Amino acid sequence: MISLELIGHYTPHLLEANKAYSFINFASIGSFFEQPPNTIAYFCDGLLMSTFMSRVTGRAIGRVSFDFTSIADPVFSYAEKQGKRVYLVGARQAELDLFINKIKVRYPALIIAGSHHGYFDATQAACIQADICRSEANILITGLGAGLQEQFVQDALSAGFTGVAFTCGGFIRQEAMATHHYYPEPVNRLHLRAFYRMYREPHTIKRYLVDYPTNFIHLSEMIVRHEVAINLTAP
Repeated sequence: MISLELIGHYTPHLLEANKAYSFINFASIGSFFEQPPNTIAYFCDGLLMSTFMSRVTGRAIGRVSFDFTSIADPVFSYAEKQGKRVYLVGARQAELDLFINKIKVRYPALIIAGSHHGYFDATQAACIQADICRSEANILITGLGAGLQEQFVQDALSAGFTGVAFTCGGFIRQEAMATHHYYPEPVNRLHLRAFYRMYREPHTIKRYLVDYPTNFIHLSEMIVRHEVAINLTAP
């Protein structure tokens, strides 16, 4: 049986934990089926997933994503105010540099303990994880795509990282290339993020039109057959 640990809502005290948090929706959960991490807790990324899990568990589970429509600002703001050190992993080097420049403008007192682009092999990953530990980072934010990013943050914890880790998918790249924020305010307010992303990034069309319904059926069947145990943890 696969065990899925869900966090119903984000609260700032999670930033004091020595734990890894990721985000699932009906696309990324496909990688969870293939290789379920055993030391990661998940938020529901997207209204469809949060609504579905609320029905399944009988408790209210909110939509939480690592972007500026959700918890990215609270995380960076908290880190800036509390003097927490942030390490960033993901995107191409040019995109990562652009992102860091934008973050420094928005959060001028934020301490960037280190960073690395998201294109590396397993040997290099171990070196990056060692650098994360040496940097004394308190918060690790990693965007490598579903599956790879969860494995990376787990390995960082195993290597001795003592802070809190978040995966962030394509957040670093998206924000680096956006003129202000990736999602315009009307799009966010009307909950049209999926449609907007299909427009901006056509390669995601298959994800929303094929992977979403396929994985929805798969997950539903696994729950009915009691092949998935959902543990809802209070934040």
